[in-house]
Amino acid sequence: MHEKKYDLVSDSRDSRYLTLRSLQTQQGRSKTGCYIIEGIRHLARAVEARSAIHSIFVDPSVLSNHYGQKLARKLRRQGVPGVRLSHHLYHALSVANEPQGIGAVLRQEWVPLKGLNVPHNSLWLAIESIESPGNLGTILRTSEASGVSGIFVLVDECDPHDPAAVRASMGSLFSQQLIRCSVHEFITWAKSKDVSIVASTPVGLMNYKDLHYRWPMVLALGREKRGLSEQLLDAAHFTVRIPMHGLCDSLNIAVAAGVLLFEMSSQRRWNGSARERVV
Repeated sequence: MHEKKYDLVSDSRDSRYLTLRSLQTQQGRSKTGCYIIEGIRHLARAVEARSAIHSIFVDPSVLSNHYGQKLARKLRRQGVPGVRLSHHLYHALSVANEPQGIGAVLRQEWVPLKGLNVPHNSLWLAIESIESPGNLGTILRTSEASGVSGIFVLVDECDPHDPAAVRASMGSLFSQQLIRCSVHEFITWAKSKDVSIVASTPVGLMNYKDLHYRWPMVLALGREKRGLSEQLLDAAHFTVRIPMHGLCDSLNIAVAAGVLLFEMSSQRRWNGSARERVV
């Protein structure tokens, strides 16, 4: 039986193409509750994680990878809507250095704060604001690798569905629990669940390696330049710092997140509460 192909879109004024372009902006993502991903690996991870795929878009002239072609056919047979973009339109839409000819629109999936399951030895992350989408995506990837149970996003401007954040996450976005709430709601939640808040700050009272962390626990990270707000610092049970050598007085926020999360994960592992996969 001949397989039906997706409609070709070659006009930049076509509403289907304009919708895809709008998802490159935070306003468009907020309005629709959707976001855009691109590339074979990202789409494969989304399928593996059973993410809510709204539609796909392809450029057959670029989609030469056999697995990518197979993935597109599978989604088409499953009834996932889609379009074929002309090479010009796909190239204008793509943010990849080497476009692979396939992408998708996914629905944003936020976990409600109410009823959130909090295992006794769980590790969480709270992000008050990260200005760089690339740093944010890298932190998402590190969070998955270090066994973080969920990520609190505390300001609207911090957008894990930004295309640059999605790409930097390397698919980790699809397997993370994301919780959107205010700083006040987060602090109230932590108190009600007896979750200890550990704030990262260059002027923290303790070396991050000297603290014996109390579980369940959440690491709070702030803006790259200004750090955490006074509200979060006041609510923190502990403040930790990463010692510096030479003239350096700070680390890239994604690097700092990795240093801290893996130390916390290590202490939890020795406490017998986390599964580890050696890589």
